[in-house]
Amino acid sequence: MSHLTRRTMMKAGAALGLTGLCAPMFTPAFAHRLTIPKVGLQLYTVRDLMAQDVAGTLQQVAALGYQEVEFAGYFGHSAQDIRHMLDQTGLSSPSVHVELEDLQGDLDLLIEQATTIGQKYIVMSWLRPEQRQTLDQFKSYATLFNKVGERFRAAGLQLAYHNHAFEFEPLDGEMPYDLLLRDCPADLMQMELDLYWIYQAGQDPFDYFARHPGRFPLCHVKDRAADGSITEVGQGAIDFGRIFAAQELAGLKHFYVEHDEPENALLSITTSMKTMKQWRA
Repeated sequence: MSHLTRRTMMKAGAALGLTGLCAPMFTPAFAHRLTIPKVGLQLYTVRDLMAQDVAGTLQQVAALGYQEVEFAGYFGHSAQDIRHMLDQTGLSSPSVHVELEDLQGDLDLLIEQATTIGQKYIVMSWLRPEQRQTLDQFKSYATLFNKVGERFRAAGLQLAYHNHAFEFEPLDGEMPYDLLLRDCPADLMQMELDLYWIYQAGQDPFDYFARHPGRFPLCHVKDRAADGSITEVGQGAIDFGRIFAAQELAGLKHFYVEHDEPENALLSITTSMKTMKQWRA
């Protein structure tokens, strides 16, 4: 990494709206880098189609121009079956979403599945309401995530955590998201930043990029409409180009389009891809 003066870093930070913050992994050249390596899709968006026909859905996703997919369940298929389907379509799957019970259960199975499919990241997807009532619960999760992260790291994998808005709601005076960033070392747990949800929570992703550079290798790309609802990429107010320009500061490598509740899943991912193409390398 090149050595930058504090003045240069401050100027670079200001270009991304990081006024008053020092961004040690950012150089001015990044401000003009508006391409991303590949366009991915979080398959939760097309979960109803996946439940009917996994192979056929993956073919449709690839035909639209998506290059990477993040799984949210395998719908009864073995890891070998999934790998074969990916190979047939030319897609790759760098990551998969799992739930808390999975991380409390058979880690050997998770490791075997991810290794077979070719995934690097195993992502904690969300917590149910009863699982996120107290700060002590999050403290216990940090302990669990560190133990799991050690196991995954030994197997050549990486644990990551995907946020919603509730992690930014203070419990006993502290944001759970900040607790996880503090108590879980970066080498044991990285973060998958959901861009819709961080804005929905009233937080600034650039603030987190500056305070935790390189910590966000994955993100969910979904837009926020004027009424606060999720909409297709390019149909809302989020400035994705500005975010993508900060990808080296943030550590972003994988960019997954997502819509939690699309009226028409295929139309939704088609519309989002039309916008994403402008940033595809």
